[in-house]
Amino acid sequence: MVFTATQLKHQILESELEALLVEAELIRTHQPPFNILLKDDKTPLYVQFTDEEFPRVLTVRKKDVEKKHLKGVILGPFQSAYKVKEVLSIARKIFPYCNGQRNALYGTPENRPCFHYHLDECPGACIGLVSKEEYQDTIRQLILFMKGKKRDVVADIERTMKEAAEAEDYELAAELRDRIAEIREVTERKVKLKPELNMPRLKESLRAEGLIQLRRYLSTYMNYPKSYALTRIEGYDVSNIQGTNATVAMVIFINGQPATDQYRLFNIRTLQTPNDFAMLQEALQRRQNHQEWGIPNLLVIDGGKGQLRSALKAWQWTVPMISIAKKPDRLIFPILPPEEKEREPGEPRDLTGLKYEELKLPPDHPALNLIQRVRDESHRFSKRQHTRLRQRTMLE
Repeated sequence: MVFTATQLKHQILESELEALLVEAELIRTHQPPFNILLKDDKTPLYVQFTDEEFPRVLTVRKKDVEKKHLKGVILGPFQSAYKVKEVLSIARKIFPYCNGQRNALYGTPENRPCFHYHLDECPGACIGLVSKEEYQDTIRQLILFMKGKKRDVVADIERTMKEAAEAEDYELAAELRDRIAEIREVTERKVKLKPELNMPRLKESLRAEGLIQLRRYLSTYMNYPKSYALTRIEGYDVSNIQGTNATVAMVIFINGQPATDQYRLFNIRTLQTPNDFAMLQEALQRRQNHQEWGIPNLLVIDGGKGQLRSALKAWQWTVPMISIAKKPDRLIFPILPPEEKEREPGEPRDLTGLKYEELKLPPDHPALNLIQRVRDESHRFSKRQHTRLRQRTMLE
């Protein structure tokens, strides 16, 4: 190779991620005979964008490309299967796509979204939330990104963003603006693609990401708008020993951060027998007598379906309520009828035949972590007060 070469060119790129994409595109375009991939005993890996109305994004081997005559756009070869998967993992957060086998691509939309929809990595093609045109436009931008043509992608998105702003579609314009920022973040930062890779944060922080994901679940399961405010979250936990020295804690999280100066405690004196449901109901009824404390955007109950149902019976304000159950930790959303949001405060709530959606998320999921923090803080606060009451009783 050294004796055959006539000139040497190099290109300085901004990150290892961008270098990997540009390298693969150069190999695909020029097919260099000395490339190590052609001498390696491994089968090169390619990325296929299927030829469908809602294209899927698949990884395939060279033998599959040659034998099966695959259709669609095929990019590669890539030197490392691991790195390809990491690139796709990063890209999917910016350009969400759906690889579902039973979804709107095949004319049979399901009632339940796919797993990646919950991770904000699917635009909702699996449940018919995105048009064919919008989806194909995202895939086209993803193909350009995978070719290492960052500038072309950004220019294309900026053009669409300008058109959306002129049409006064400000929500779409804001989404496109965020997409441009994410592209620049992952391509300009020194993102290292290696086995011990720390994935770059594509959102402001885990806290902000948790709020975004939580809004999405409230939209999916409880029909609240994706722009629903989650400024004030209240968490409730009951603490007692066989009904004695019972207390219910109310903790407040403002914009995902604990506001300890607004915490409240409800000492339960009307019950002396173990009844967590009734204790929780009493605390919630007393809470609703204090509008001056502020109106919450979401209530989080520590417990399972029983605690959640009991709390819903006592809660009259039209504010969403969920719970977090243990072993393993999972979020529980009550499936309330659409007319629930039109219900007047104080109007009886019909919970006949109430159904629930249990959401099991990965342990490091931002939305689960946020609700866990609310739960843990309410448990800590109620336990502290219960201990104080018990010590006082012992002294007396």
